[in-house]
Amino acid sequence: MKRTVKTIIICVCLLIIILIPLPADDLYLRFHVREGSTDGYRIYYATQSNPDYSDEQYVDSVYDEETGQIRFVLDASLEGSITGIRLDYPAGEDMIVIDGISVNSGGIVKKRISVPSLFNEGNYLMIHGITIDTVSDREMVYAAVTPDDPFVVFGSEGVSLLSTGFSHKLSTKICIALLIAIALILYNKDLFGKESSEEQTA
Repeated sequence: MKRTVKTIIICVCLLIIILIPLPADDLYLRFHVREGSTDGYRIYYATQSNPDYSDEQYVDSVYDEETGQIRFVLDASLEGSITGIRLDYPAGEDMIVIDGISVNSGGIVKKRISVPSLFNEGNYLMIHGITIDTVSDREMVYAAVTPDDPFVVFGSEGVSLLSTGFSHKLSTKICIALLIAIALILYNKDLFGKESSEEQTA
């Protein structure tokens, strides 16, 4: 009876560990640049409280030479509030090829986005100073940019793809709960002869 009560209490504690809400982690958007400029990209975002693209709401890119990716970091405080995304390319005469996009948060890859799907003609509201061509069977998008302020404004589907996936450490909490549960099971199985030792002492 005592063991049953103890098990129930531990199970309730494990459930609390899994269900307790934790603050979101930042969202990392990673674009793999196969060809072309790797500097000067910027993401402007619109929110429910400020629906305009302005110099108050943007994120500059950071280039990682080792991975060949440009990275944007969306602050955790933006979760659920982003209503629009505009991707600005570096101005100049250039052909830029992107062949991979992923969304990371909490140290894990939350999702990989199909490049042709994101840059599909029906998935953006406006383009300026740029010509876009996708190659679906090779997961690539070609962007011929000009010096005339090149940018892409994504539609609702693109915004959803790029602005969701903030981690609340659910997988970490589940792993912790599983480790505790395994420890409890091993303890109850008396693998180390605890009960036998007590009987001999008695």
